[in-house]
Amino acid sequence: MSSTGSLSPYMQYSSGGLSPHHRSQSTTTELEKFLSELLVERQKLGPFIQVLSNCSRLLNQEIMRLTSLIGTSSYAKHDPLEHGIPLSSMSSGRGVDLNGWSGFQSERLVQQASAMAWHGVPGMGGISVSSPSHLMKKVIRIDVPVDTYPNFNFVGRLLGPRGNSLKRIENTTGCRVFIQGRGSVQDGDKEESLRDKPGYEHLNKSLHVLIEAKFPSNIIDIQLNQAREIIEDLLRPMEESHDYSLSL
Repeated sequence: MSSTGSLSPYMQYSSGGLSPHHRSQSTTTELEKFLSELLVERQKLGPFIQVLSNCSRLLNQEIMRLTSLIGTSSYAKHDPLEHGIPLSSMSSGRGVDLNGWSGFQSERLVQQASAMAWHGVPGMGGISVSSPSHLMKKVIRIDVPVDTYPNFNFVGRLLGPRGNSLKRIENTTGCRVFIQGRGSVQDGDKEESLRDKPGYEHLNKSLHVLIEAKFPSNIIDIQLNQAREIIEDLLRPMEESHDYSLSL
């Protein structure tokens, strides 16, 4: 373990004791550089999250702390995209919880920090990454083939056990994933009660998945296509014995 002295350019500040209005440009640059390094390490850690969960948690905490210091935390406030069902809103393996983002806002903040710190990040496969000032947002829709396979549990297939399948997609690609449309809420009575409420108009549409990305223009399509390929693969029905049934 490195001593605290070796991390003094970054670790000596507390979120409450450093005002962005009085922070020197050099300090901000140092913090941004360290944040970029942590984001690269987090990307490399991706395949090992399940076995190194504590490392991932500590790394995410430090990324969030630095994000707050740099002043990007306000950027990370979630915007209600059509009041869809983000994967991150799930609180249990029983289905999708529409009650909000509680419990997973830290992951959202880490993802937004990633988008803010793409510039100067090495190890991006030779991609020339542009400045965060050129961030753009794209949303794509993928229809779920419920008409072709009416008896297949696509929502369970997309979520995976305890929602882990789509959580991994969000963690890996940095995109936000929403399940929307008829049948997206496990509790049919709850879905019916929400159907005509403002923000839940999507419940009158056919079942679909929205993928939202916010990245520099020269890499956003790469991230979106990566998420799209994984989602489309999950939407290819498996043998019935592999289906995640809604009934326990």
